[in-house]
Amino acid sequence: MKARKRHFRKWLAFLLLILVAVCYMIIDESIRPTIASLSEARLRAIAVKAMNEAVRETVGSGVTYTDLINIQKDAQGNITLVSANAVLMNNLAANTAIAAQEKILNIGEQGIKIPIGTILGGQLLSGRGPSVIVRVEPVGSVTTDFMTEFEDAGINQTRHKIYLILNATVRILIGNSAQTVEISSQVLISETIIIGDVPQSFVEVDNTDDLLNLLPDSMIE
Repeated sequence: MKARKRHFRKWLAFLLLILVAVCYMIIDESIRPTIASLSEARLRAIAVKAMNEAVRETVGSGVTYTDLINIQKDAQGNITLVSANAVLMNNLAANTAIAAQEKILNIGEQGIKIPIGTILGGQLLSGRGPSVIVRVEPVGSVTTDFMTEFEDAGINQTRHKIYLILNATVRILIGNSAQTVEISSQVLISETIIIGDVPQSFVEVDNTDDLLNLLPDSMIE
C-alpha cells in the first residue's frame, strides 16, 4: 500500500512538473512579443537620449559656426567660397562617437527595466510591481556623419544648418531569442544666416559628404 502511494506521488509530482512547464511556455509565448515591443521602445528612448548627451558633452556651446565653416568673399562682398574645417569636424565626430559608444555600453551593462504591471497591461498596473531586466548589447560601433541644410531666410539671405547624425545598432536579448534595433539621432550643432547669394555650385551638390568634404561613415573600428 505504501509503495503504491509513493508511486502515485511520483506520478503526481511528474504531472505537476509537466503542467508548470506547459504553463510557463504558454505564458512565455504570450508575453514575449509584449516584452520585445516595450523593450525596443524603452531602448530607443534611452539610447537617443544617451547619443544626444554625447553630442552636448563633446560639441557643447564652445563650437561656433565660424569654427566649422569658412566663408570667403571677393572685394565686392560676394561669396566666392564656402569651405569646411574638416580637421575640427573630424575630431568632433570621432569624440562624439566614442562618448556615445561608452554610454550605450553602459546601457547594456544595466539592461532595460520593465515593470511587471506594464507587461501585463492596463492603466492601473502600468509602472507597478517588480521589474523584468532585459539584456541588451551593442552590435559594432557607433557611426557618425554630417548633414547640411540650406533654406531661404529672407531676401538675399540663406539659413545654413549643420547636423551631426549618429547611428547605432543594438541587440535585445530575450531568453534564447534576439532582436536587432537600428537607432539614429540627428542633432543640430550649428546654424547661421548667410547674407548674399550662395554659390550655386555649392548649393546644388547632391552628396552631403562631397559638399562638406568631411568624414568617412565610421569613426570607430
